[in-house]
Amino acid sequence: MHVRKLIDPVQSVGCLAVAIWALPLRPAWSHSAAQVPGVVPINVVTFHYSEARLGWNSAETQLTPSNVGSRTFGKLWETKLDGAVPGSPLYMSGTNINGQLHDVVYAATECNSVYALDATTGKILWRHARLREPLTDAQFTGSWFGDGKHGILSTPVIDPLSGTLYTCTIAARGLRQFFEVWALDIRTGELRGGWPVTLRAAYKGIGFAAGQVMQRGALSLIDGWVYIPFGGRWDTPPWRGWLIGVDARHPDTTQRSFCSSPFTDGAGIWSGGGVAADTAGNIYAATGNGDFDGFRGGDNLAESVVRLHTSGVFGFDRDMRDFYTPANYKFLDDEDEDLGGATVLVLPDQPATSTPHLLFTCGKDGLAYLLNRDSLGGIGGEIQKLRLFSDPKAIYHEGIRSTSAYYDAGAKGRYIYVAGDQPGPSTRGMVCLRLGASPPGNPLHMSPVWTLKQDFNGPSSPVVSSNRESNAIVWLVETNDGEQSALRAYNALTGVELYNSNKGPGADRFTGGRRFTSPIVANGRVFVGASGVVCYGLAHPLTTRHNAIR
Repeated sequence: MHVRKLIDPVQSVGCLAVAIWALPLRPAWSHSAAQVPGVVPINVVTFHYSEARLGWNSAETQLTPSNVGSRTFGKLWETKLDGAVPGSPLYMSGTNINGQLHDVVYAATECNSVYALDATTGKILWRHARLREPLTDAQFTGSWFGDGKHGILSTPVIDPLSGTLYTCTIAARGLRQFFEVWALDIRTGELRGGWPVTLRAAYKGIGFAAGQVMQRGALSLIDGWVYIPFGGRWDTPPWRGWLIGVDARHPDTTQRSFCSSPFTDGAGIWSGGGVAADTAGNIYAATGNGDFDGFRGGDNLAESVVRLHTSGVFGFDRDMRDFYTPANYKFLDDEDEDLGGATVLVLPDQPATSTPHLLFTCGKDGLAYLLNRDSLGGIGGEIQKLRLFSDPKAIYHEGIRSTSAYYDAGAKGRYIYVAGDQPGPSTRGMVCLRLGASPPGNPLHMSPVWTLKQDFNGPSSPVVSSNRESNAIVWLVETNDGEQSALRAYNALTGVELYNSNKGPGADRFTGGRRFTSPIVANGRVFVGASGVVCYGLAHPLTTRHNAIR
């Protein structure tokens, strides 16, 4: 048994429609989901499946808790690329490449390269190699996993309507560093006209300095604008949080910009999931440590969740409805406990509660936070906060640095899955939280259901796959700081381990997993970014390698 049961996981808290319609079963040998009559395949065009960052694919009909195991599930192929894949892969079904339909996996590497791979075989369909020469360790001011290459560190975003992939590179001309956003045709890899766009921004008289920031957060596509978040490099002063928007339809339009700390250090937007957005186009950014002074009329919004409006004048309104800051923000700053260690989840509307519109997030302090989206609450205005990871008596925490995942099991409840590094008072590895109001009509609250018995070393952001309300599996990668990594799968309702790539045949293993990423599950396969892309699925495990030229 791999879990400790905390409370009964099947108590009903109401019903909610799933986010993605279920797909009819397609054979594992089918080359493209789009070629199977009656199949409506899914696409994964952004980090964690949606701009709400829920991390839930509710349309997975092939992978179930009964068939995901070492005897029936394993590595199908692994394709080495010209460098590591620090962000998450993306996926498009039925893409026409050279006159043939392919299910395609897209991956961007630290060498500033973008690849399209056949999802069935791992064969490279096209590559746009070294859009710009990546930075060296010396140029980047420090190493990143010791690879000596510093290019694309984030998850791209795809516009499925125009068939365009957007990604952000960093490069240098002499002593000057710069970031560019590129728009590539997903069928050919060719550059769209008018691109790339160099990011140039200013906010309250402060200019954007590319050589002082890191672009690790996933890109977002919201109402036709591509948004790119930034945090600092190793808290080396001056470091600032930035969010810059580029009009995807008219790339020469004046860029949108927001700086979370224009006059002091801090407030980086550095989580691997970037920012989240609701259906009205409001953007939610969680920021890191720094000198918060927002409640005194200042502009440094460290240790906060900030709502940015995109309709009308872009930016932040100084109103307690539009930001949340923990009451112990000074302590969090002093101890480098970034609230922005995780990306916010914009939860679906919750029934039978007085607080139906919610945000959920976590921090390096090891706490989970539940916020009212109608009014974020200003200083200390959370609905609930709950310690999950880290010893509360410790001075420094690395509790939670991954984005959580959401799952609606209908009558069995609504759940959030949180992965952490350091054990908490009664939790280890990963925790399943249930959302509910008791009695119905009261504010919603969260409570633990189960936790694992083992710790994780560098867990990625988890995701959930299910067939609507049933057959839910939680997936994550234990990265082990890039060494012997592991894909892990758990029964979402019980926490029982279903699969561990380090426990199966030796061919299932891989190295090079990255913390600030997430696996993706699409149409019966699981894709992991590592020292290239690794694919798992239902078959007798075998390994096919397609080595790209380095």
